[in-house]
Amino acid sequence: MSRAPLHLAVRGISPRCIRTAKHPGWTASLCVAPRAISPAIPLSSRLAIPAPRRPRCDAGIIHGLLILAAALTSCVAESPPGNPTRETLPNGAILVRFPDLPAIDSPGPEVTAAQVDLRFGSRDGTDRNLTFSDIRGIQAAGNGDIYVLDFQAVEVRVFDSEGRYLRTIARGGRGPGEIMEANGILLSGDTLLWMHDHGQYMIIGIDPQGTEVRRFPKPVDQYGGYWSGTFDATGRYWRETSHRDDASAYADEGVNTNTAREYYKSHDLSSGAVDSVFLGESISRSYSYVDAGGTGFLRIPFQSGNMSAVNPAGGFWHAHGATYRIARTGEDGDTLVVIEAGLPVQRVTAADRSSYVEGMVERQPDLRRHAEAVAALMPDVKPILTGLFVDDEGRLWVKRATPAEVPAFYDRFSEDGDYLGSVRLAFEPGRRIWVQHGNIHTWIVDEMDIPYVVRAPLPS
Repeated sequence: MSRAPLHLAVRGISPRCIRTAKHPGWTASLCVAPRAISPAIPLSSRLAIPAPRRPRCDAGIIHGLLILAAALTSCVAESPPGNPTRETLPNGAILVRFPDLPAIDSPGPEVTAAQVDLRFGSRDGTDRNLTFSDIRGIQAAGNGDIYVLDFQAVEVRVFDSEGRYLRTIARGGRGPGEIMEANGILLSGDTLLWMHDHGQYMIIGIDPQGTEVRRFPKPVDQYGGYWSGTFDATGRYWRETSHRDDASAYADEGVNTNTAREYYKSHDLSSGAVDSVFLGESISRSYSYVDAGGTGFLRIPFQSGNMSAVNPAGGFWHAHGATYRIARTGEDGDTLVVIEAGLPVQRVTAADRSSYVEGMVERQPDLRRHAEAVAALMPDVKPILTGLFVDDEGRLWVKRATPAEVPAFYDRFSEDGDYLGSVRLAFEPGRRIWVQHGNIHTWIVDEMDIPYVVRAPLPS
C-alpha cells in the first residue's frame, strides 16, 4: 500500500535540529525553519494524510507522530556550547557566564586535537635553506606560503605550502630591507611583511620579494625574546610597555616586590601620532639571596599575573591568570563583554612545595634554606590561565594552565563571548604559536634540539 509522505513544519527552532521518522510504508519529516513562531494553525491544515484504508494505519500514524514529538523535544532542549547564561551589567556590559568548560583532558566533541600535517627542517644540515637554528617568527600567506625568521641566521626565508624552499627575502645588514637583530615578523595582508629589528631600532616593511616598502622607529624601546607587537584594523601599531616611577631596589636576602604601571602604546602610520592607553598596575615578586658568587634571584613558582591582547577590531582583552574572568574593553576603558567560567581551583599542595625544594637542592645543594623560603612564599592556588591572543579572524584564544607533561590547551571565543570550542595540541610547540588561514604554525624540536617548522590545520 503506497503512502504519501507526512511533513510537520515547526518554526522558531535552530535549523540544525532536523529529524526524520520512518514507518513501514511511509516517512514523516520534521522540517525546521529559523523564523519567529507563527500563530497557531490547526494540525489538520498542516498535515496531508490520506484516509487510511485499514484501521491499523491510524495506529501507525500516531506512532510516527509520537516519534516526531520526541524529536521536537530533544531539539528544543539544545543549548549553545558551554551552556552559558547572559546578563547585562549595570554599566551596560554583557556578562557571559559558563558553568563549566571541557577539562584539559576531555575527549568531548567540543575539543579538537590539532595534528601536524606538515613538518620541514633538516638535522644533518645538507640543505642550508632547510636548516634552522633559532626560529623567532612564522607567518602564513593566503596562498599557503610560509615565512620563517631565523634569528641566528639573520634571515627571513619563504617556503611553499608543501615546505619547499622558495627564496630568502631578508638577510643581515643595514641596507634597505636588511636586518640586524630581528626578533619577530608580522604579515599584513599578503603584500607587506613587517620585521621588528632591535639592531636598528626600526620596524621595517618589505614586500614578498624582499623590497623595502617603508620603515619607522620603534615606538617602544624594549627588548624581548619574541616580538609581541601587532597592528589593528585601522593600521595602527600597538605594543605593550610598562613604567616604574623609581628604580627597582632589591633586598640582599628576601622578597622583592615591584609595582609597575602597564600601557599599550600606539603609533599611527598615516599621521605619525603616538598615543597610549593605561591598562592598570601589575605586581611582581621574586626572592634574592647572596652567596660567594654574588647576588642571585629565584622565581616564585605558581604566581599569576595580568595578561592582555589587542583586539584588532578595536579595544583590548584583559585577564588575570588566577581566575577565569576575561574582559573586553574599548580604548576608552569601558568594559563591553565579560567572560567567566566555573573551572575547579587547583591548589598548591605540600607535595608541590616539597618537590620544588628537593629539585632545587639537587641542582644547588647550598640553596636549601633559600629554596624553603621560596616554597613558603608560593600562593595557595595555581594559575588557571597563562596567555591570550587574537587570531586573524578576530577569535580570542585563551591558553589554560597545564602541567608540564600535558599538551597545550586553548579555549576559543568570539568577540561577543560565544564559546567556539577548544583546541588541544597533539604536539609540544615552541614558545609561540600563530593562527592564520585556518592553520596553526609553530616549531617543534627533536631529541637533538633541532627545530622544525610545523603546521596543524584547524577544524573547518
